[in-house]
Amino acid sequence: MIQLQLPTIDPIGDAALAGRLQQRIDRLTKPVGSLGRIEALALQIGLILRNEHPRLVAPQMLVFAADHGLAAQGVSAYPSDVTWQMVENFLAGGAAISVLAEQHSLALHVVDAGVRHRFEPRPRLIVRKVGDGTPTRRWAWR
Repeated sequence: MIQLQLPTIDPIGDAALAGRLQQRIDRLTKPVGSLGRIEALALQIGLILRNEHPRLVAPQMLVFAADHGLAAQGVSAYPSDVTWQMVENFLAGGAAISVLAEQHSLALHVVDAGVRHRFEPRPRLIVRKVGDGTPTRRWAWR
């Protein structure tokens, strides 16, 4: 059994900082709220970084890949063999996420969290298999 140790994260509920960040966002040259979810994301990033002028340094794009046993029951649009091929495509720069990451200067890394394939070690591939997919037994939905 794998023991997963996660670091503790301090709450980001600093109301005073949230108010200052929101005021800064609202004062930008644009209609208030016109950027929709981007504004909420900017607020969240400021709270996480605890900074009124947050700046992302060396941003990363992580894509997690794994196979699911239910794919063998035909519930997925693609068979499990496609998963490892997509991982290869991500790393080769041929997938949409690869292009978006490159366009926005995001370092793309792919995490193999349970693909039924053995990849050769290479840069930008992080192997953290929990297992080789999940069991293919039938699930009882309740």
